[in-house]
Amino acid sequence: MKLVANITNYVFNGKLKKISRFSVTGVLNTLIDFAVFTIAHSLLGIGYTVSQVAGYSFGVINSFVFNKKWTFQNQNADKIVIRELIQFIIINLISLTITILCMKLLVNNLGLNVYVSKIIVTLVAQVTNFIGYKLWVFSD
Repeated sequence: MKLVANITNYVFNGKLKKISRFSVTGVLNTLIDFAVFTIAHSLLGIGYTVSQVAGYSFGVINSFVFNKKWTFQNQNADKIVIRELIQFIIINLISLTITILCMKLLVNNLGLNVYVSKIIVTLVAQVTNFIGYKLWVFSD
């Protein structure tokens, strides 16, 4: 049991701290994103592009709070929260644009199922977001 505790401590508080916390936050964001997307697309009959924007937006709200407070533990007193929020939104608008374009390509041109496409573009967004958050939004 001590081994599990040591591994957990290393992953979440050691050298892998930021990437592991980002991953856990990302899973939560993805669950929120997929839930809103599915409700909008499947239950309410809204098109996949608008559903993608809605789901992604709800995930972004959660993401800002968890990434600022937990993942990057950003306490930079010189940086105003509203500035971080604007930078965060810019990164996510870039990421959202990439996901929508990729979804359209995957669904319309390659004929992939909308949910398979959603999974693929979610992975692309994760990479884009981590790099943007680490290097710009929550940089020291």
